[in-house]
Amino acid sequence: MHMQRFCDCLRSCFLLLCCWWRSNKVSAATETRQIEVGVVTEGGRRKHNKIKTSKYTLLMFLPKNLTEQFRRVVNFYFLIVTVIAIIIDSPVSPLTSIAPLSFMVMVTAVKQGYEDWLRHKADNKVNNKIVEIVHKGVIKEVRNSTVAPGTLVRVKRGQEVPADLVMLCAAGEGGKCFVTTANLDGETNLKTLRVPPPLVGYTADILPQGMRIEVPNPVADLYTFYGRLEIPRMDSLPLTPDNIMLRGSRVKNTEWAIGCAVYTGEETKLALNSKYSGNKFSSSEAAVNCFLVFFIYLLVIEMAFSLVAKVIIDKWNYQRQAYLGTPEEHPLNARSILQDLFSFLLLYYYIIPMSLYVTIELYKFIGALFIGWDEELRCNETGRPAIANTSDLNEELGQVEVLFSDKTGTLTKNLMIFKACSIKGQIYEERDSKLYDTQRFDEPADTFQTDIKFFFTILALCHSVQVSSEDMKKLSARLSGHGNTQLMNFFRKKKSSKPGGRIADNMAWSGLNEGGSKMDYQGSSPDEKALVEAADRVGVTFLGEEGNNLLLKIGEDTEMYERLQIIEFTSERKRMSIIVRDKDGKIWLFCKGAETSVFPICKDTALIEETDKDISAFAVKGLRTLAIAYREIPSEEYEKVGESIKLLDGKSAEELQQVTQQYRVLEQQLTLIGATAVEDCLQDDVADTLAALRAAGIRTWVLTGDKVETAINVAQSCAHISESDRRLFLVDVQTEEAMLAQLEHCNRAIEEPSYREVTLIVDGTSMSQILDTALADTFVDISLKCHAVLCCRLSPIQKAKIVKLIKNSNEHPITAAIGDGANDISMIQEAHVGFGIFGKEGHQAARCADFAFTKFSMVKKMLLVMGHWYYQRLATLIHYFFYKNLVLGNIMFMFQATSAFSTQSIFDSMYLTFYNLLFTSVPCLLLSVTEQRWPADLLLKNPTLYREISKNKLLSWPYFAAWGLSAVYHSIVVFMFSWAIFCIPVIHTDGNTVDLWSYGACCFQLLMIVVTLKLWLQARYQTAVFILTAVLSLLAYMIFNTVYSLINVRIDGDVLGTYTKLLTSATFGFLNVIVVVAALTPDYVTRLISDKWGRRNVSTRQPPLSVFATRL
Repeated sequence: MHMQRFCDCLRSCFLLLCCWWRSNKVSAATETRQIEVGVVTEGGRRKHNKIKTSKYTLLMFLPKNLTEQFRRVVNFYFLIVTVIAIIIDSPVSPLTSIAPLSFMVMVTAVKQGYEDWLRHKADNKVNNKIVEIVHKGVIKEVRNSTVAPGTLVRVKRGQEVPADLVMLCAAGEGGKCFVTTANLDGETNLKTLRVPPPLVGYTADILPQGMRIEVPNPVADLYTFYGRLEIPRMDSLPLTPDNIMLRGSRVKNTEWAIGCAVYTGEETKLALNSKYSGNKFSSSEAAVNCFLVFFIYLLVIEMAFSLVAKVIIDKWNYQRQAYLGTPEEHPLNARSILQDLFSFLLLYYYIIPMSLYVTIELYKFIGALFIGWDEELRCNETGRPAIANTSDLNEELGQVEVLFSDKTGTLTKNLMIFKACSIKGQIYEERDSKLYDTQRFDEPADTFQTDIKFFFTILALCHSVQVSSEDMKKLSARLSGHGNTQLMNFFRKKKSSKPGGRIADNMAWSGLNEGGSKMDYQGSSPDEKALVEAADRVGVTFLGEEGNNLLLKIGEDTEMYERLQIIEFTSERKRMSIIVRDKDGKIWLFCKGAETSVFPICKDTALIEETDKDISAFAVKGLRTLAIAYREIPSEEYEKVGESIKLLDGKSAEELQQVTQQYRVLEQQLTLIGATAVEDCLQDDVADTLAALRAAGIRTWVLTGDKVETAINVAQSCAHISESDRRLFLVDVQTEEAMLAQLEHCNRAIEEPSYREVTLIVDGTSMSQILDTALADTFVDISLKCHAVLCCRLSPIQKAKIVKLIKNSNEHPITAAIGDGANDISMIQEAHVGFGIFGKEGHQAARCADFAFTKFSMVKKMLLVMGHWYYQRLATLIHYFFYKNLVLGNIMFMFQATSAFSTQSIFDSMYLTFYNLLFTSVPCLLLSVTEQRWPADLLLKNPTLYREISKNKLLSWPYFAAWGLSAVYHSIVVFMFSWAIFCIPVIHTDGNTVDLWSYGACCFQLLMIVVTLKLWLQARYQTAVFILTAVLSLLAYMIFNTVYSLINVRIDGDVLGTYTKLLTSATFGFLNVIVVVAALTPDYVTRLISDKWGRRNVSTRQPPLSVFATRL
């Protein structure tokens, strides 16, 4: 019967496993999902909109938290020791293990519990927020957590979007909704979202029934979305990023918008981007682990030696029989061996500091707060402080060897100013808001020439810039005063009275621009905004848009274009295109982008070569360039693309994505018209910062997407490279054989003796022949020998791969990366330390970085000052913890050697309990927060001091050995001087002899004084608070010991009156003075020599830094 039940149970488990595997297989194969608009799946399996960032529940907090804590090897080790102390006949009270471990676990649990309570509180606030939904045409208020895929949600002006919604209708007949995405990527500019064209003008009560939305499974990319909207009795429509309102965005300048929830809860892009991508660990953790392993070996050796010595002494020391009696016939057995072995473990395990990790965590947490409190790292313009998104990497700031930097927005301000353009091979420059032909500057060029006007018309149409709502209102008011009914209707967002609503006759504009006011444009890209503003200055003004209609003012006339399609810019394409229909019904494709992506899709004409020369000339001046091209598309070809879209099934993620990519086939056989050139101003103090980093031994790489000539000019301007250096080029190398030859040439050039610095310049084409190939190691060897490296025309993924390549090289240098844009995130997260700049293009890089601030120049203080302090403090903290515990352990070991390894403890258990827990921890923690080996101004004036702490020098074995020898010497002095005094057992004034506990109390007080004064002597930055805590720690011990000796409490032995009698002994007082002098005199002399030698290498004046500046 039992066997039958067992077989049935196994069969059920097998069937359950098969079903689970099959369901997983099916779900993995399903790449898209269909959502019925307005229909919510009932039942427990429906997806809800609940956000959960908390880790624990009230019921599971204790078991889950304890499990997590004891997964750490050190905590588990101390737990095993505590269990052993309880089980065996321990030489010390189990309280010495239980109390510190319990306190350490309790502090960690309280900290994590409090943090999780805050997360619960934040979750409940979000989940219980009231939102409006549309149910059967009626507006209802529900909790945010109840929203599910298919729910129609209404969002009013100023409210946050509660889920990822496909927008179906919006206030106003244009079907537009303006949002800001500051919570997602930090961008504060307005973004325009659009209702799918067939639904423009609909409201919630008249939306077609039976609509379905097909979308792919959720992805974290904020800028990627594609899908399909199926409307009964109509053709299906492709969905783009312009149709989705992301959770966390906020509605602006729109009364309301209604959308259908497609991704909710943990599937929203906001939630997916909130998940941490991976952990970063400090290089100091490896050093700590090595030191721990050393002490574990030392512990095992001491235990084994003590056990063997005890056995030998017990066997050969016959004199003890007269006092202890005849030994047993078979004293050696497994039980007695384990008893002795574990007893020695409980006596010696104090050499491994139990509270080290807790103290390090507290130090790092407090240190991260100081970064936010530093006024010099606060932006003067915005008042924004620096932010430490993690506290685990504070000390890593002092170990950076290679810094990878973005250029635009990081070394430069990302403040774009239009400077020049090339039109049909002719260069024009802008001066005093007027366009001049470079061949004659006597009078401005006629901007209404056909080519010039058409060039700037493309710039005024091919963009994603928006006109501010204030300008729209002003223009509407002016138009109403001049009686232009058609334009009034446009700006009042009414339908055009002209049939078709897409063509407007030219209208008089005289008098509408009185006062000379300029349009206020808002754009996500400073480049685009600069180009649209330049077009406005030459007389081609973008006035705004209504639905898919774009309005331009050209001179005194107006023209309206119908926007048919936008082919978005991506980092892979490096270009954007717009397809429009003009008033004559012609269809045009206008394109702008990097010349490397635009030239290949243009007709092969002589103009390409001329424009390329002009672009190179712009780049030499440090200007950013874009190529401009166009094409007239036959109506039949455009309609053919539309028909091909209808044939796509869209049942897979790939085909669904192809729906939005079909229009890219029209980007061919374009006609090049010219190029633009804009200037990006340098950040403040960039040259001084890079020169200081170079003096500190930090190699700087600039990784940019700009042209080689532009990057070189900017690199010279900001002192990254000098004009007199020796330059090695790996540019436009397209084959492996050519790359191998180039690398051999570079290697020979580097080996040649030369007084000039070597700079390596690489482009993206060449890097594609290096990354993920056998040539990567050769490139790394060459690049790390160069003084500066400049990488141009890189994609975001190439930036990350370069960082990874250098990070994992044979030298294993500590890397840092700094950038300001979303395209820098992969590079920032790949480096050991990531810096984010609060940039003009958003704050997403700052949010994903380890540390964030507003200016590149602040990295100088972060590395040279903060990095130096944090690393020095952590090194002192770690060495001191091991030192003070080694002194304690050595005294325990020496006492065993003088007591025939009897497993008797020299110290009372209460001393051992509070030694690490209270008596010695507070001064050390405070010093680790305030210590300054050198003041901030001296570190900034002497960047070479950074080299003294690089490559983990302060946590190397020589420094560890010096602290270890100091611990051995101090323990010998304390023990042997006490032993010498106590050889004469009468030291009290009453003539009585001393006992073991008096000897232990004497040694412990001397131990406390020596280790506390050693810490005081180690401090270079003396503060009243630190000195007070050191004194109070000694007083706290003395008060505790006095009270403890006055109370008749027996834990290990009779300590009643022991300490109070010692305090009345003149011999004991004399011993304190002698031990302090003997123990700390070598340390004091070493300190004097160290300070004198250190000052010889420090200059108090600002050294001349090699700064090479070139005016753009």
